[in-house]
Amino acid sequence: MPDPVPVEVPIPIRWRDLDALGHVNNAVYLTYFEVARLGYIRALLGDDIQRDPRTLLPVGFQFILAEVTCSFRSPATLSDRLIVAIWVSQVGRKSFVFEYRISDEVTGRLVAEGCSTQVWYDYAAGESRTVPAEVVERMERMQGVAIPRA
Repeated sequence: MPDPVPVEVPIPIRWRDLDALGHVNNAVYLTYFEVARLGYIRALLGDDIQRDPRTLLPVGFQFILAEVTCSFRSPATLSDRLIVAIWVSQVGRKSFVFEYRISDEVTGRLVAEGCSTQVWYDYAAGESRTVPAEVVERMERMQGVAIPRA
């Protein structure tokens, strides 16, 4: 099976992202994943998406973050040019998994990788919902491959 075509999101490293040793602080990588999720959603739905004023998520693309993991592979510093590759690797009945790969854009060096599980959610009803088939089909078209089902 071919690899999915990821969405690539550049991440500018800010001075405030650094720890006392001049490395990007470990907690900041989860923020980089968050920025990548927004980039993926924009690539999937476009920039002119209507947002839910309560959640700030796109109407028709509501989820809650259930779990996130990050594996650190090499330190990043202020001089690095980071890029996050993000793609959906799996879809369940009510959830989907994003995979992340952060690398230095210049050297290709792997900096970190991780994944997060999102649960499709109806905030008005306060409960999870089935991931809409049309959303999964759109993800598959954008990524150029079928997404495995859990």
